[in-house]
Amino acid sequence: MKVYALVLASLLVFSAQAEVLPTFQTLKDNLSKEKKLLVDSEVKKRGILGALYEINKNITKLSGDINNIETQMKNSQKTIESYAKTIVRIDGTKSTQKKLLRERLRALYKMGFKGYTEVLLSSQTSGEFARNLKFLKIVTQRDARLIQNYRATLEQLSKEQNKLRSQVKVFAQFQTQLNQEKQKISSHKDQQLFLLSQIEKDRESHLLAIKEWREAGQKLEAQLTKIGVHHNAFREIARASIFEQKGNLKPPVIREIVQKYGIMINSRFDTKIFHKGLFFAAQVGDKVSATFWGKVAFSGWINGYGETIIIDHGDHYYSLYAHNSRLDKRSGDSVATGEVIALAGDTGSLRGPGLYMEIRHFSESLDPLPWLDLRNPRRL
Repeated sequence: MKVYALVLASLLVFSAQAEVLPTFQTLKDNLSKEKKLLVDSEVKKRGILGALYEINKNITKLSGDINNIETQMKNSQKTIESYAKTIVRIDGTKSTQKKLLRERLRALYKMGFKGYTEVLLSSQTSGEFARNLKFLKIVTQRDARLIQNYRATLEQLSKEQNKLRSQVKVFAQFQTQLNQEKQKISSHKDQQLFLLSQIEKDRESHLLAIKEWREAGQKLEAQLTKIGVHHNAFREIARASIFEQKGNLKPPVIREIVQKYGIMINSRFDTKIFHKGLFFAAQVGDKVSATFWGKVAFSGWINGYGETIIIDHGDHYYSLYAHNSRLDKRSGDSVATGEVIALAGDTGSLRGPGLYMEIRHFSESLDPLPWLDLRNPRRL
């Protein structure tokens, strides 16, 4: 009877194991699929962030162009006002000249051509005739100059009006073009932000799916444990990935961050350097711990970094710890989250003792701040 019970129990365990392997493989495949989709979404997100960075650069450039345009528009406005004042002045001259011409033409009309003849015929002597002829010549020249000046005024007025119209037209075209460029960039930026928000939604959905598949695996493991079935395969799906812990990673040291990720301006050498990680004000001998479990991909000296450890966290994510005084792990070693991997130091550093840290996805650096749990004020 005991033998029968033992055989029956063995058959049940064997049957359960036979059933669990296909189920486990399904869970594993689904987890791998969601993790791959999540990694792909992160890559797409960085691409969009890069595009947004370019758009912001264009907007910054456009802002400078706008300032230049506004300066030019102010100068153009002054020119327009100057043209307008000149036109008003010329128009006043034209009105005066027109009035004089009107009066002169009215007088000539009343006099008619006979008036000139009568003046000449009324001369009694040759001297008087010559004097009258000279008088008529002066009057005629005066009339001619009056007409000539009026014509020149009209031409000048027309020229100034054309210049004004041209200036106003250029001003309007420039303003229209500027508005179109701003609308175009604004529209493009809205589109990029929309795509970014969609990727964020996709990321959340993939994280949720990974969580659900992992919970399903844990439930299955619990059921099998009840009937005495234990399978090491569940450890593969029970372990969280680093991207699932974004915002919850422990800092490698509890020290002040004295240099953040991004562009750093060196006032001494008047240069701009892109800082790809964080620099902690660690003291020589401070314990440096791994922010997440993984396998040591490199342990040794790197020029510019000093004694360095690089940990491979899987899914193409890596963390780097540099300027150490001592390395406690070697290439190929497995490390646990929070495990001490080195002691901080001053090797290869130009700024003195401290710990330099990077997080990379593939070969691209990421800002470590959003990944770390810095809720403890002492860590800031």
